[in-house]
Amino acid sequence: MPWILHESISDEEDVTWAFRDVKTGADRREPKIYMPTVQITPDQYPLDFQQTSPHTEFTDFMRGGGLGKILVSRAFRDLIEEMDPGHSHYYPVVLHCNDGRVLEDAYFLHKFADFIEDGIIVDESSVQPVMRRGKIGFYSSNAWPKLVWRSDKIKGRHVFADRYLGLRFCVSDAFLEAAEDRGFGGFSKIESFIRYLS
Repeated sequence: MPWILHESISDEEDVTWAFRDVKTGADRREPKIYMPTVQITPDQYPLDFQQTSPHTEFTDFMRGGGLGKILVSRAFRDLIEEMDPGHSHYYPVVLHCNDGRVLEDAYFLHKFADFIEDGIIVDESSVQPVMRRGKIGFYSSNAWPKLVWRSDKIKGRHVFADRYLGLRFCVSDAFLEAAEDRGFGGFSKIESFIRYLS
């Protein structure tokens, strides 16, 4: 079964960050990283994040400010590339911690390099197409959606997102098992389903 990794456990447990200019303290304009055509360019570096939760220990999978911005540890990145190479981009970030520590080269902003096309069976899933100029713009969904995937679309993939639901970080059973075996945390898991099609 595919799984959605939701970048939240609970308000008390979540490690959270804001995308900020540390010199001015102002929140920075967020690049639309969930769009595959949007790349982060060197003039946007450094990607500074200011801690907004009281934690002293960090997880391998964290919300980096707004919805869809995922920060992954080096070990989590390595697992993605081991199991699903070439489908993700990683941008180094600088984490400014509440206790004064500055972490560099330890975490990365994750971005999908491509999306699964027409992977979700809409009639069997709790998503609603939102139309823009006569075409599907995106799928709206609740916080814990039921997703049914076409088997032929996700075959061989371990980390993926559907084009119209690009803010959802989805993984295979094998990836989830490997992540849990390595002690990775920072996420809730939402079970999805597969419709086997030839």
